[in-house]
Amino acid sequence: MNIRRKTVVTVISKIGDRKPKADACLVVIYGQAIGHKYLLKPGEILIGRSSQAQIQIDHESVSRRHARIVLSENGVALSDLGSTNGTYVNDEAITERGLGNGDLIKVGRTILKYLSTDNIEAAYYEEIYRLTTIDGLTRCFNGRYAREALVREVSRASRYKRPLSLLMFDVDDFARINEEFGHLAGDAVLAQLGKRLARRIRREDIFARTGGGEFAILAPEVDKAGAVHLGQRLLRIIGETAFGFDEVQIPVTLSLGAAALDEVVEAEGDPTTAPGVRTAAAAGTAGTAPGTDVFSSQTGTFGGGTESGAESGSRTGSGEIHDRFHTLCESLMSLTRQRLAKAKSQGKGRLQA
Repeated sequence: MNIRRKTVVTVISKIGDRKPKADACLVVIYGQAIGHKYLLKPGEILIGRSSQAQIQIDHESVSRRHARIVLSENGVALSDLGSTNGTYVNDEAITERGLGNGDLIKVGRTILKYLSTDNIEAAYYEEIYRLTTIDGLTRCFNGRYAREALVREVSRASRYKRPLSLLMFDVDDFARINEEFGHLAGDAVLAQLGKRLARRIRREDIFARTGGGEFAILAPEVDKAGAVHLGQRLLRIIGETAFGFDEVQIPVTLSLGAAALDEVVEAEGDPTTAPGVRTAAAAGTAGTAPGTDVFSSQTGTFGGGTESGAESGSRTGSGEIHDRFHTLCESLMSLTRQRLAKAKSQGKGRLQA
């Protein structure tokens, strides 16, 4: 009896399949000189701290001769040159590896994205636009996008009387993690956290990194009870698997605050019908100044500036309603931040809502 044997093909390298279509470049998406573009030409390209490196990254986490890229007719290959902190591609340590369009290269604390397309300029500017909304380290949204999304979702939820919740959370003792394990380990924790949570939340949830070890989730169509449930779920997810870097386990917990839009509307009044609203400070947001953007350390209104009293007083109609939506946004952020502070005061791994 003839028995067909299944042929097993082991792919050792796909460098030949990854030959650049035309031009290729690296774009810094996290670290020093974010947005900088390095065009890649045939031959060897040294990456490192040395002044002789074609791609010089002057940071203590980078070795003098850290890594090498070789462009040939067979494709593009990246090699680690025995660096102290290693070279990573898509979060995996490598000794040598072929590169494909979109691969993420980590050298020290710097992350570069490899682009290879027929129109490298278009790809570059598309990446620059993406950097205005995405955090390069965690690959979730950034604080700027979160602010814009909050205004949009508060407006939608207020007009159509739909639930909306905001959760803010911090990595407990993140400064201590950096001090004890090093900034590379701190970066690894944030990247792992971003990847872990992004896979476990709804597609419609807006997940953003808003500061060093600070994050937020804006949850449309979720009331306060749902926000509490989501917060408890986040705490469980974080505790499921240990975080680590360089084969060292790092204990990680979160402190979390949650609030729902209807709590603020009850205090402030409905912006679509009420003749006026109170300021964010009047909502009981101790420790937060009116007009403070609590998604960042910067102050000012969402529009990036403040209006004079005459200009503000002269606005009526849709403009006045628009300002009330902004006030609701500030109040919701401030209430959530206040609850986060209370959770942190109660110990690690706490939820306050």
